[in-house]
Amino acid sequence: MCPKCRLVIPASRLNVATDVALCEPCNEAFSLAALVARGQVPDDFDIYDPPRGAWFEDTGMGWRVGATTRSPMALFLVPFMCVWSGLSLGGIYGEQVIDGEFDLVRSLIGIPFFLGTLAFGSIALMTVCGKVEVAADGEDGHVFEGVGPIGWTRRFSWASISGVEEACLGYHQPGNSGMVISLVGKTRLKFGGMLSDARRYYLLQCLRKFLADRWPERRRG
Repeated sequence: MCPKCRLVIPASRLNVATDVALCEPCNEAFSLAALVARGQVPDDFDIYDPPRGAWFEDTGMGWRVGATTRSPMALFLVPFMCVWSGLSLGGIYGEQVIDGEFDLVRSLIGIPFFLGTLAFGSIALMTVCGKVEVAADGEDGHVFEGVGPIGWTRRFSWASISGVEEACLGYHQPGNSGMVISLVGKTRLKFGGMLSDARRYYLLQCLRKFLADRWPERRRG
C-alpha cells in the first residue's frame, strides 16, 4: 500500500531485487522493505479480544487503545529503589537533618543520587501501575505514558501518520524483547518500551488496523 495515497501497489510494480515499490498515481518510488516493515494486520486479529492488561474503547468520535506496563520486574525494582535511595539520600541528607548542620559540598554531591532516585522511582512506579495509551479524536491524536493522570503526553496529527512500525531499543527485560512502537509521519513518535510483548503486539496491530481503515473507499479500489 502506498503510504501517500493509500492505494494498493500492484505486484507488477514491486521490485524485490532493487528494493523499490513504484506507485504510478503518485509517480513516486518507495523502499519495499520499509513498506513491508510497516506490516499488515493478520486476518485472525480481533481488536475486541485484547490480552490481559490491554483495552480498546470506541469513543464515538474516535478511539482509545492502551495497556498497562505492570511487570514482574516490580518485585526487584521497588525493593532496590527503596534500599538504594534510603542508603544514599539518608546518608547524605538524613545525617545533616539529624545533626542540624548544612554541608554544601555533601549536598551538591547528593544531587546525582537524588536525580537517580527520581529516575528509578518513576520506572518502578511504571512497573507497578503505569500505562501506555494512544487516542484519537478526529485527526487529533495523543500518546500518554505515565501513572494515573501524571505522565508524558505527546500530541500528533493522525492525518500525518503514514505507517506503524516496530523499532528496537537495543536492550530487553523479562517479558519484553526490547521493542517499541513507532508512528511514522513527518517525524517518528516512539513509545511502549515498557510494555510486555503481548500487549505491545496488540497495540501495534490496533494502530495498523486504524490506519488501514482510514481510507476504506480507496483501499477497496
